[in-house]
Amino acid sequence: MSTHTAIAALAKGKSDAIQVETPKPGPGQVLLKVAYASMIAFDTYITDIGYGVADKYPVTLGFNAAGTVVQAGEGSALKVGDRIIAFSVHIFAREELQGTMQEFVVLPDHLCAKIREPPSQTTLSQPSTSSLTSFLSPFHQASPHPIPHRTRTPPILIYGAGSTTGQYTLQLLHAAGYTNIVATASPRHHAFLRSLGATRVLDYASPTLASDIAQAVGGDGKIALAVDAISADGTIAKIAQVLRPGGAVAFLLPIKVGDTVAVGDAGMRSAIPDEQNPFSNDTKIAYVRTFTYRQNEYLKNNLMPKILPQLLFSGIIQPNKVRLLAEGTLKERVAAGLDLLRNNKVSGEKVIVKVA
Repeated sequence: MSTHTAIAALAKGKSDAIQVETPKPGPGQVLLKVAYASMIAFDTYITDIGYGVADKYPVTLGFNAAGTVVQAGEGSALKVGDRIIAFSVHIFAREELQGTMQEFVVLPDHLCAKIREPPSQTTLSQPSTSSLTSFLSPFHQASPHPIPHRTRTPPILIYGAGSTTGQYTLQLLHAAGYTNIVATASPRHHAFLRSLGATRVLDYASPTLASDIAQAVGGDGKIALAVDAISADGTIAKIAQVLRPGGAVAFLLPIKVGDTVAVGDAGMRSAIPDEQNPFSNDTKIAYVRTFTYRQNEYLKNNLMPKILPQLLFSGIIQPNKVRLLAEGTLKERVAAGLDLLRNNKVSGEKVIVKVA
């Protein structure tokens, strides 16, 4: 039996390097030799508080990978030698998927996007994770459709546009034709976000943020549409101040209690409690459950295999900046990544771990 190294959560607050069996791909699947894997905040939720685990340890970390196909199952559209970036929705589909923070991983074709260049930390910084889904899902669920049918688009707010998800949401909305995009971010990201298509970029920490947004959009000073790429109690309160009655807002789940990642099961929510909902009754709220996007047949069959490669090849989207972790053992690299994420030491960058 062939085995390889994986980094997994073994219990609440404990992760380690373990040896796991190297599987063979089934029909419509490929075995990927992982060159790089990225880390997101959800990895800390799994490791620190066991979020979504339900005591089914061990849980291999990692939701994204860049690498090379070394085996292809029967009927797979990919072949040995293909270079791909991939997304695993393993935390809510553990009977069929595993995390990507390991030397080899089996994934179905529909979670893979073929790329032209050799897999690298730069290619992995492309939006193979919740970035694309966080845009497509809320506007599949909420109104209007992401492709505008008017020459003048309504103002739309992206709260947390400096985050990796926020950057891709901004670029995709700009590419779709939105011409009045207001973004919030740390001042150090303002110039970059304007280059990606933001009409106005405002300091999220400004004590006058509501009036700043009102001045930016003009008219009644209200926003018709909003995307919250941070999703915390504090960001919800700020968006509620500027969202127009009857407007639509999308939250990328989970929602954090307070403004930071809390340690404890009560630190995450899947919806705004009714008694704490600051929005009007006619507000359309979309809760973006990234890891269940495969329930939408169109997204399942097209998002990774077709849409993402077209966006990459055409240059419509730019990759995130990268914080590469390549020193020490694989276990040490992952531990460093978890520390960066849980302590909010990353801003405007994607954390990439060298695996190979």
